[in-house]
Amino acid sequence: MVVPVCHSGHPMVRHGSHVLRRSSLSRALLIALLGGLCLAPGAIADNTTLKPDLPPPAAPPIASSVPVGRGGGSTEAPALPSGVSSSGLTAGAGSVEIREYVDMSSAACGKSHQRIVPTLLRRVAAEGVGSVSLRPLITSRDMNSTEASRAIIAAGLQDKAWEVTAALFRARGAGGDWVNTAVLRSIAKEIDGLRVTKFIRDAGGIDMYPQLSAIKQEARAAGIRVTPAFVVRGPSGSKVVTRPNKASQVIAAIKSVQ
Repeated sequence: MVVPVCHSGHPMVRHGSHVLRRSSLSRALLIALLGGLCLAPGAIADNTTLKPDLPPPAAPPIASSVPVGRGGGSTEAPALPSGVSSSGLTAGAGSVEIREYVDMSSAACGKSHQRIVPTLLRRVAAEGVGSVSLRPLITSRDMNSTEASRAIIAAGLQDKAWEVTAALFRARGAGGDWVNTAVLRSIAKEIDGLRVTKFIRDAGGIDMYPQLSAIKQEARAAGIRVTPAFVVRGPSGSKVVTRPNKASQVIAAIKSVQ
């Protein structure tokens, strides 16, 4: 999804009716907060080099003998494979880090998440090669994007971000204002271990905005201007893969940085 901008060159976010309660937040403050979350316009850098973090422990190379598959994975939105744990927005651990930047209101992001991420979770997180992290990125005017992103961050506080993301992508097919308190409450009740009241309160508050802003800054630093995008980092460097059609494109980037 290409980031919309106004005539002044700044990103635009639709400030329509909000689907969640904000009794403690004025309309002016809400607009100010939302206005800083969309990306600035610019071209994508296909081979952006990111500042490396301290190298994590080495992990086994990804197995070339495991087939990727034409579809890049399951047609269902992934939660987590058996045996893979998550912390915050991240599943698995290892020497390779994959960050998935996704706009929840984008059909292209939904297809990418459903087709590609299951393979990454199996072949990277489950096999100890590395970690896979969610990065909800607001790039559109659709308020559903903002609400869904806040819900994912809120779920991450209880280590349930992957489960909530999978459920949100399934709910997206309903169209309209598909992220609202009723939908989020229904989703939360179906997820074992997710405290419903806390989740709804966190998703409806303003405490999620700093992390969403940090994700926006990460994306800018990586040169990301469109979604979906995957940033792959490892001992041998970094790669950015934008709008991949299949998991093998991300797998190739993983092998190049191991």
